[in-house]
Amino acid sequence: MDQRYSLTAKSGLSRAPMADSFLTALYRCLAPYRGCAHGCSYCDGRAEKYFVAGDFDREIGVRHNLVDLVGRQVEHGFTSREYGAVCIGSGVTDIYQPLEAELGLTRGLLEALLPAGLPLIILTKSDLIVRDFDLLRQFPSVLIAMTITTTDEGAAASLEPGAPPVARRLEALRKATAAGFSTGVMAMPLCPGISDSAEHFDALIQGAQAAGAGFVCPGGLTLRPGIQKEHFMETLKAGYPRLESAYRKLYANERASGLPRNGADRAPQLALSRRLTAAGIPQMIPWRIYSKMLALPDSFAVLFSHLQGLYDARGVNTSRLKSAAGLYRRWLKEERTALRRRKFPPVASDPWPITRILSERLLQLLRTDNSGSPPADGAPQGESGFAELCGNSKLAALCARLAPDGADFDYSALKLRAD
Repeated sequence: MDQRYSLTAKSGLSRAPMADSFLTALYRCLAPYRGCAHGCSYCDGRAEKYFVAGDFDREIGVRHNLVDLVGRQVEHGFTSREYGAVCIGSGVTDIYQPLEAELGLTRGLLEALLPAGLPLIILTKSDLIVRDFDLLRQFPSVLIAMTITTTDEGAAASLEPGAPPVARRLEALRKATAAGFSTGVMAMPLCPGISDSAEHFDALIQGAQAAGAGFVCPGGLTLRPGIQKEHFMETLKAGYPRLESAYRKLYANERASGLPRNGADRAPQLALSRRLTAAGIPQMIPWRIYSKMLALPDSFAVLFSHLQGLYDARGVNTSRLKSAAGLYRRWLKEERTALRRRKFPPVASDPWPITRILSERLLQLLRTDNSGSPPADGAPQGESGFAELCGNSKLAALCARLAPDGADFDYSALKLRAD
Protein backbone atom coordinates (compact mmCIF):
# COMPACT_ATOMS: atom_id res chain seq x y z
CA MET A 1 0.00 0.00 0.00
CA ASP A 2 1.40 3.37 -0.98
CA GLN A 3 1.71 6.26 1.44
CA ARG A 4 1.02 9.29 -0.70
CA TYR A 5 1.75 12.90 0.18
CA SER A 6 1.04 16.16 -1.60
CA LEU A 7 3.56 18.27 -3.49
CA THR A 8 3.02 21.70 -5.02
CA ALA A 9 4.37 22.11 -8.52
CA LYS A 10 5.78 25.57 -9.18
CA SER A 11 6.31 25.02 -12.90
CA GLY A 12 4.80 22.55 -15.32
CA LEU A 13 6.25 23.00 -18.79
CA SER A 14 9.82 23.97 -19.57
CA ARG A 15 11.44 24.77 -22.92
CA ALA A 16 15.02 23.92 -23.86
CA PRO A 17 17.43 26.00 -25.98
CA MET A 18 17.12 23.20 -28.55
CA ALA A 19 15.74 19.68 -28.69
CA ASP A 20 17.62 17.14 -26.60
CA SER A 21 19.28 14.30 -28.47
CA PHE A 22 18.12 11.50 -26.15
CA LEU A 23 14.33 11.75 -26.22
CA THR A 24 14.24 14.36 -29.04
CA ALA A 25 11.89 16.78 -27.27
CA LEU A 26 11.93 20.59 -27.22
CA TYR A 27 9.55 20.84 -24.25
CA ARG A 28 9.49 18.86 -21.01
CA CYS A 29 6.46 18.37 -18.82
CA LEU A 30 6.97 17.77 -15.10
CA ALA A 31 5.80 14.34 -13.94
CA PRO A 32 2.76 14.32 -11.64
CA TYR A 33 4.46 11.89 -9.24
CA ARG A 34 7.68 11.72 -7.22
CA GLY A 35 8.88 8.28 -6.19
CA CYS A 36 7.61 5.19 -7.99
CA ALA A 37 5.75 2.06 -6.91
CA HIS A 38 7.35 0.07 -9.72
CA GLY A 39 10.21 -0.26 -7.25
CA CYS A 40 12.92 -0.93 -9.83
CA SER A 41 16.07 -1.85 -7.95
CA TYR A 42 18.33 0.02 -10.36
CA CYS A 43 16.33 3.26 -10.48
CA ASP A 44 18.49 6.36 -10.55
CA GLY A 45 15.64 8.25 -8.89
CA ARG A 46 16.63 6.78 -5.53
CA ALA A 47 19.90 8.71 -5.52
CA GLU A 48 20.39 11.57 -3.08
CA LYS A 49 20.89 13.82 -6.12
CA TYR A 50 17.11 13.95 -6.58
CA PHE A 51 16.25 14.69 -2.93
CA VAL A 52 13.59 12.00 -2.68
CA ALA A 53 13.16 11.39 1.05
CA GLY A 54 11.47 8.37 2.63
CA ASP A 55 10.64 5.03 1.05
CA PHE A 56 11.01 5.60 -2.70
CA ASP A 57 8.75 2.64 -3.59
CA ARG A 58 5.88 3.40 -1.23
CA GLU A 59 5.93 7.07 -0.24
CA ILE A 60 4.69 8.67 -3.45
CA GLY A 61 4.54 12.42 -3.84
CA VAL A 62 1.56 13.71 -5.82
CA ARG A 63 1.47 17.06 -7.62
CA HIS A 64 -2.29 17.61 -7.59
CA ASN A 65 -1.99 21.15 -8.98
CA LEU A 66 0.10 20.17 -12.00
CA VAL A 67 -2.74 19.65 -14.47
CA ASP A 68 -4.19 23.12 -13.83
CA LEU A 69 -0.73 24.66 -13.96
CA VAL A 70 0.07 23.12 -17.36
CA GLY A 71 -3.38 24.03 -18.65
CA ARG A 72 -2.80 27.68 -17.73
CA GLN A 73 0.61 27.69 -19.37
CA VAL A 74 -0.86 26.39 -22.61
CA GLU A 75 -3.76 28.85 -22.42
CA HIS A 76 -1.40 31.77 -21.85
CA GLY A 77 0.70 30.89 -24.90
CA PHE A 78 3.76 29.16 -23.46
CA THR A 79 3.75 26.72 -26.40
CA SER A 80 2.42 29.13 -29.02
CA ARG A 81 5.66 30.43 -30.54
CA GLU A 82 7.72 27.30 -31.20
CA TYR A 83 6.87 23.90 -32.61
CA GLY A 84 8.40 20.81 -31.04
CA ALA A 85 7.57 17.66 -29.15
CA VAL A 86 6.61 17.64 -25.49
CA CYS A 87 8.08 14.82 -23.41
CA ILE A 88 6.19 13.50 -20.39
CA GLY A 89 8.16 11.07 -18.33
CA SER A 90 11.65 10.65 -16.96
CA GLY A 91 14.09 8.12 -15.62
CA VAL A 92 13.26 8.92 -12.00
CA THR A 93 9.55 8.14 -11.89
CA ASP A 94 6.87 6.62 -14.13
CA ILE A 95 3.84 8.67 -15.10
CA TYR A 96 1.84 5.44 -15.52
CA GLN A 97 2.78 3.85 -12.20
CA PRO A 98 -0.06 2.10 -10.31
CA LEU A 99 -1.34 5.24 -8.57
CA GLU A 100 -2.20 6.73 -11.97
CA ALA A 101 -5.00 4.17 -12.40
CA GLU A 102 -6.72 5.78 -9.42
CA LEU A 103 -5.83 9.46 -9.74
CA GLY A 104 -5.66 9.96 -13.51
CA LEU A 105 -3.29 12.93 -13.34
CA THR A 106 -1.34 11.83 -16.40
CA ARG A 107 -4.57 11.61 -18.35
CA GLY A 108 -5.39 15.10 -17.10
CA LEU A 109 -2.04 16.33 -18.43
CA LEU A 110 -2.81 14.90 -21.86
CA GLU A 111 -6.10 16.79 -21.89
CA ALA A 112 -4.34 19.99 -20.82
CA LEU A 113 -1.71 19.62 -23.56
CA LEU A 114 -4.11 18.85 -26.42
CA PRO A 115 -4.92 22.51 -27.27
CA ALA A 116 -1.20 23.20 -27.81
CA GLY A 117 -1.26 21.08 -30.96
CA LEU A 118 2.22 19.70 -30.36
CA PRO A 119 3.60 16.16 -30.80
CA LEU A 120 4.05 14.03 -27.69
CA ILE A 121 6.75 11.69 -26.40
CA ILE A 122 6.00 9.33 -23.51
CA LEU A 123 8.52 7.23 -21.61
CA THR A 124 7.03 4.44 -19.48
CA LYS A 125 7.24 0.78 -18.54
CA SER A 126 3.52 0.30 -17.97
CA ASP A 127 0.74 -1.05 -20.15
CA LEU A 128 -1.66 1.36 -18.44
CA ILE A 129 -0.87 3.74 -21.29
CA VAL A 130 -3.29 1.76 -23.48
CA ARG A 131 -6.13 3.36 -21.46
CA ASP A 132 -5.26 6.74 -22.98
CA PHE A 133 -5.05 5.82 -26.64
CA ASP A 134 -8.27 7.74 -27.25
CA LEU A 135 -6.55 10.98 -26.22
CA LEU A 136 -3.21 10.17 -27.82
CA ARG A 137 -4.90 9.72 -31.21
CA GLN A 138 -5.79 13.43 -31.09
CA PHE A 139 -2.16 14.63 -31.01
CA PRO A 140 -0.42 15.36 -34.34
CA SER A 141 2.10 12.58 -33.66
CA VAL A 142 3.05 10.41 -30.69
CA LEU A 143 6.09 8.39 -29.74
CA ILE A 144 5.77 5.76 -27.02
CA ALA A 145 9.12 4.57 -25.66
CA MET A 146 8.64 1.45 -23.54
CA THR A 147 11.38 0.46 -21.08
CA ILE A 148 12.17 -3.25 -21.35
CA THR A 149 15.46 -4.29 -19.77
CA THR A 150 14.98 -8.01 -20.41
CA THR A 151 12.29 -10.38 -21.68
CA ASP A 152 13.17 -12.87 -18.91
CA GLU A 153 10.14 -12.59 -16.61
CA GLY A 154 12.09 -13.97 -13.66
CA ALA A 155 14.87 -11.42 -13.98
CA ALA A 156 12.35 -8.64 -14.57
CA ALA A 157 10.38 -9.62 -11.45
CA SER A 158 13.57 -9.43 -9.40
CA LEU A 159 14.80 -6.14 -10.86
CA GLU A 160 11.40 -4.44 -11.35
CA PRO A 161 9.10 -6.00 -8.73
CA GLY A 162 6.23 -3.52 -9.06
CA ALA A 163 6.25 -3.08 -12.84
CA PRO A 164 3.86 -4.91 -15.19
CA PRO A 165 5.15 -8.23 -16.59
CA VAL A 166 7.23 -7.94 -19.74
CA ALA A 167 4.63 -9.75 -21.82
CA ARG A 168 2.06 -7.07 -21.01
CA ARG A 169 4.51 -4.31 -21.92
CA LEU A 170 5.29 -5.91 -25.26
CA GLU A 171 1.59 -6.35 -25.95
CA ALA A 172 0.98 -2.68 -25.13
CA LEU A 173 3.77 -1.78 -27.54
CA ARG A 174 2.22 -3.98 -30.24
CA LYS A 175 -1.16 -2.28 -29.73
CA ALA A 176 0.49 1.15 -29.88
CA THR A 177 2.18 0.30 -33.18
CA ALA A 178 -1.10 -1.05 -34.56
CA ALA A 179 -2.83 2.18 -33.47
CA GLY A 180 -0.43 4.18 -35.63
CA PHE A 181 1.88 5.57 -32.96
CA SER A 182 5.65 5.53 -33.29
CA THR A 183 7.15 3.08 -30.83
CA GLY A 184 10.49 1.95 -29.50
CA VAL A 185 12.21 0.07 -26.71
CA MET A 186 14.50 1.60 -24.10
CA ALA A 187 16.72 -1.40 -23.27
CA MET A 188 18.26 0.14 -20.20
CA PRO A 189 19.90 -0.59 -17.96
CA LEU A 190 21.64 -3.74 -19.11
CA CYS A 191 22.81 -5.46 -15.94
CA PRO A 192 26.07 -7.48 -16.13
CA GLY A 193 25.55 -11.16 -15.49
CA ILE A 194 21.77 -10.76 -15.34
CA SER A 195 20.47 -9.35 -18.60
CA ASP A 196 23.49 -9.01 -20.88
CA SER A 197 23.87 -12.48 -22.39
CA ALA A 198 23.51 -13.28 -26.08
CA GLU A 199 20.33 -15.22 -25.30
CA HIS A 200 18.83 -12.21 -23.49
CA PHE A 201 19.72 -9.92 -26.38
CA ASP A 202 18.26 -12.22 -29.04
CA ALA A 203 15.01 -12.60 -27.10
CA LEU A 204 14.80 -8.84 -26.59
CA ILE A 205 15.31 -8.14 -30.27
CA GLN A 206 12.72 -10.73 -31.27
CA GLY A 207 10.20 -9.26 -28.84
CA ALA A 208 10.81 -5.73 -30.09
CA GLN A 209 10.48 -6.78 -33.72
CA ALA A 210 7.26 -8.68 -33.05
CA ALA A 211 5.82 -5.58 -31.38
CA GLY A 212 6.77 -3.39 -34.36
CA ALA A 213 9.21 -1.22 -32.40
CA GLY A 214 11.00 1.36 -34.54
CA PHE A 215 14.19 1.29 -32.50
CA VAL A 216 15.91 -0.35 -29.52
CA CYS A 217 18.09 1.96 -27.45
CA PRO A 218 20.60 0.16 -25.18
CA GLY A 219 22.12 1.68 -22.05
CA GLY A 220 24.39 0.58 -19.24
CA LEU A 221 23.81 0.41 -15.49
CA THR A 222 24.83 3.37 -13.33
CA LEU A 223 24.97 3.06 -9.54
CA ARG A 224 25.39 6.37 -7.76
CA PRO A 225 27.12 6.07 -4.37
CA GLY A 226 24.67 6.02 -1.48
CA ILE A 227 21.07 4.90 -1.37
CA GLN A 228 20.76 3.83 -5.02
CA LYS A 229 23.87 1.67 -5.04
CA GLU A 230 23.22 0.03 -1.67
CA HIS A 231 19.61 -0.75 -2.57
CA PHE A 232 20.74 -2.47 -5.74
CA MET A 233 23.35 -4.43 -3.79
CA GLU A 234 20.59 -5.67 -1.47
CA THR A 235 18.73 -6.91 -4.54
CA LEU A 236 21.85 -8.79 -5.63
CA LYS A 237 22.24 -10.38 -2.20
CA ALA A 238 18.67 -11.66 -2.34
CA GLY A 239 18.50 -12.83 -5.94
CA TYR A 240 22.04 -13.02 -7.33
CA PRO A 241 24.45 -13.47 -4.37
CA ARG A 242 27.19 -14.84 -6.63
CA LEU A 243 27.37 -11.47 -8.43
CA GLU A 244 27.66 -9.17 -5.41
CA SER A 245 31.44 -9.30 -5.17
CA ALA A 246 31.87 -8.67 -8.89
CA TYR A 247 29.57 -5.63 -8.75
CA ARG A 248 31.41 -4.24 -5.73
CA LYS A 249 34.62 -4.35 -7.75
CA LEU A 250 32.97 -3.03 -10.91
CA TYR A 251 31.60 0.03 -9.12
CA ALA A 252 34.41 0.43 -6.58
CA ASN A 253 35.40 3.87 -7.85
CA GLU A 254 32.27 5.41 -6.28
CA ARG A 255 31.87 7.89 -9.12
CA ALA A 256 29.25 10.58 -8.63
CA SER A 257 27.90 9.69 -12.07
CA GLY A 258 27.44 6.06 -11.03
CA LEU A 259 29.51 4.81 -13.96
CA PRO A 260 31.58 1.64 -13.48
CA ARG A 261 35.35 1.56 -13.71
CA ASN A 262 37.11 1.63 -17.08
CA GLY A 263 33.91 2.05 -19.07
CA ALA A 264 32.90 -1.53 -18.28
CA ASP A 265 29.28 -0.71 -19.06
CA ARG A 266 30.21 -0.26 -22.72
CA ALA A 267 30.82 -3.94 -23.41
CA PRO A 268 27.19 -5.12 -23.10
CA GLN A 269 25.95 -2.05 -24.95
CA LEU A 270 28.29 -2.73 -27.85
CA ALA A 271 27.36 -6.40 -27.91
CA LEU A 272 23.68 -5.53 -28.20
CA SER A 273 24.49 -2.79 -30.71
CA ARG A 274 26.18 -5.28 -33.02
CA ARG A 275 23.13 -7.52 -32.94
CA LEU A 276 20.81 -4.60 -33.57
CA THR A 277 22.90 -3.46 -36.53
CA ALA A 278 22.78 -6.95 -37.99
CA ALA A 279 18.99 -6.96 -37.55
CA GLY A 280 18.66 -3.52 -39.19
CA ILE A 281 17.20 -1.94 -36.04
CA PRO A 282 18.19 1.66 -35.14
CA GLN A 283 19.81 2.05 -31.71
CA MET A 284 18.32 5.46 -31.00
CA ILE A 285 15.20 7.30 -32.03
CA PRO A 286 15.63 7.51 -35.83
CA TRP A 287 15.24 10.47 -38.18
CA ARG A 288 12.02 9.16 -39.69
CA ILE A 289 10.38 9.41 -36.24
CA TYR A 290 11.75 12.59 -34.69
CA SER A 291 11.72 14.62 -37.91
CA LYS A 292 7.92 14.44 -37.69
CA MET A 293 8.00 15.74 -34.12
CA LEU A 294 10.44 18.62 -34.44
CA ALA A 295 10.99 21.55 -36.74
CA LEU A 296 13.84 21.17 -39.24
CA PRO A 297 16.39 23.24 -37.26
CA ASP A 298 16.02 21.04 -34.17
CA SER A 299 15.89 17.87 -36.25
CA PHE A 300 19.32 18.71 -37.67
CA ALA A 301 20.74 19.35 -34.18
CA VAL A 302 19.53 15.91 -33.06
CA LEU A 303 20.81 14.25 -36.24
CA PHE A 304 24.31 15.67 -35.84
CA SER A 305 24.50 14.41 -32.27
CA HIS A 306 23.24 10.97 -33.28
CA LEU A 307 25.69 10.73 -36.16
CA GLN A 308 28.59 11.23 -33.76
CA GLY A 309 27.41 8.29 -31.67
CA LEU A 310 26.68 6.09 -34.67
CA TYR A 311 30.05 6.65 -36.31
CA ASP A 312 31.92 6.45 -32.99
CA ALA A 313 30.43 2.99 -32.47
CA ARG A 314 31.96 1.93 -35.80
CA GLY A 315 35.37 3.31 -34.97
CA VAL A 316 35.15 6.26 -37.36
CA ASN A 317 36.92 9.49 -36.42
CA THR A 318 34.21 12.09 -35.80
CA SER A 319 36.33 15.14 -34.96
CA ARG A 320 35.22 17.09 -38.07
CA LEU A 321 31.61 16.12 -37.51
CA LYS A 322 31.82 17.16 -33.87
CA SER A 323 33.26 20.53 -34.84
CA ALA A 324 30.55 21.12 -37.45
CA ALA A 325 27.81 20.09 -35.01
CA GLY A 326 29.16 22.51 -32.42
CA LEU A 327 29.18 25.40 -34.89
CA TYR A 328 25.62 24.61 -35.97
CA ARG A 329 24.36 24.35 -32.38
CA ARG A 330 25.95 27.69 -31.56
CA TRP A 331 24.25 29.28 -34.58
CA LEU A 332 20.88 27.79 -33.66
CA LYS A 333 21.15 28.83 -30.02
CA GLU A 334 22.11 32.40 -30.88
CA GLU A 335 19.36 32.77 -33.48
CA ARG A 336 16.72 31.28 -31.22
CA THR A 337 17.77 33.31 -28.17
CA ALA A 338 17.47 36.53 -30.15
CA LEU A 339 14.05 35.57 -31.47
CA ARG A 340 12.80 34.56 -28.02
CA ARG A 341 13.50 38.11 -26.84
CA ARG A 342 11.08 39.49 -29.42
CA LYS A 343 7.36 39.80 -28.94
CA PHE A 344 5.11 38.08 -31.46
CA PRO A 345 1.41 38.91 -31.32
CA PRO A 346 -0.80 35.83 -31.71
CA VAL A 347 -1.82 35.28 -35.32
CA ALA A 348 -3.99 32.30 -36.26
CA SER A 349 -2.28 31.91 -39.63
CA ASP A 350 1.20 31.89 -38.03
CA PRO A 351 0.94 29.69 -34.91
CA TRP A 352 4.69 29.18 -34.35
CA PRO A 353 6.49 32.33 -35.62
CA ILE A 354 9.90 31.56 -34.08
CA THR A 355 9.90 28.14 -35.69
CA ARG A 356 8.87 29.63 -39.04
CA ILE A 357 11.65 32.22 -39.01
CA LEU A 358 14.34 29.76 -37.90
CA SER A 359 13.27 27.30 -40.59
CA GLU A 360 13.30 29.99 -43.28
CA ARG A 361 16.80 31.09 -42.29
CA LEU A 362 18.06 27.52 -42.26
CA LEU A 363 16.60 26.75 -45.68
CA GLN A 364 18.10 29.96 -47.02
CA LEU A 365 21.52 28.87 -45.79
CA LEU A 366 21.10 25.59 -47.64
CA ARG A 367 19.98 27.35 -50.81
CA THR A 368 22.88 29.79 -50.62
CA ASP A 369 25.31 26.87 -50.88
CA ASN A 370 24.04 26.26 -54.39
CA SER A 371 22.76 29.61 -55.60
CA GLY A 372 24.56 32.36 -53.74
CA SER A 373 21.16 34.07 -53.39
CA PRO A 374 20.54 36.81 -50.78
CA PRO A 375 19.43 35.99 -47.22
CA ALA A 376 15.82 35.51 -46.17
CA ASP A 377 13.76 38.43 -44.85
CA GLY A 378 14.91 39.33 -41.36
CA ALA A 379 18.15 37.32 -41.54
CA PRO A 380 21.45 39.16 -41.04
CA GLN A 381 22.90 40.61 -44.24
CA GLY A 382 25.96 38.84 -45.59
CA GLU A 383 24.83 35.47 -44.30
CA SER A 384 27.05 32.69 -45.56
CA GLY A 385 25.84 29.31 -46.73
CA PHE A 386 25.36 26.25 -44.57
CA ALA A 387 28.64 24.66 -45.66
CA GLU A 388 30.59 27.75 -44.62
CA LEU A 389 28.64 28.06 -41.38
CA CYS A 390 29.56 24.51 -40.32
CA GLY A 391 32.85 24.18 -42.16
CA ASN A 392 31.69 20.86 -43.58
CA SER A 393 30.48 20.62 -47.18
CA LYS A 394 29.69 16.90 -46.87
CA LEU A 395 27.32 17.55 -43.98
CA ALA A 396 25.77 20.44 -45.88
CA ALA A 397 25.10 18.16 -48.85
CA LEU A 398 23.40 15.62 -46.58
CA CYS A 399 21.19 18.31 -45.05
CA ALA A 400 20.24 19.65 -48.46
CA ARG A 401 18.99 16.17 -49.37
CA LEU A 402 17.10 15.73 -46.10
CA ALA A 403 15.43 19.15 -46.05
CA PRO A 404 12.76 18.32 -48.67
CA ASP A 405 10.04 15.93 -47.61
CA GLY A 406 10.49 12.33 -48.70
CA ALA A 407 14.09 11.65 -47.74
CA ASP A 408 15.14 9.51 -44.79
CA PHE A 409 18.47 8.71 -43.16
CA ASP A 410 18.86 5.03 -42.39
CA TYR A 411 20.53 4.70 -38.99
CA SER A 412 21.48 1.08 -39.57
CA ALA A 413 23.02 1.51 -43.03
CA LEU A 414 24.22 5.09 -42.35
CA LYS A 415 22.98 6.35 -45.69
CA LEU A 416 20.14 8.25 -47.27
CA ARG A 417 17.08 6.32 -48.28
CA ALA A 418 14.37 7.67 -50.57
CA ASP A 419 10.77 6.74 -49.74
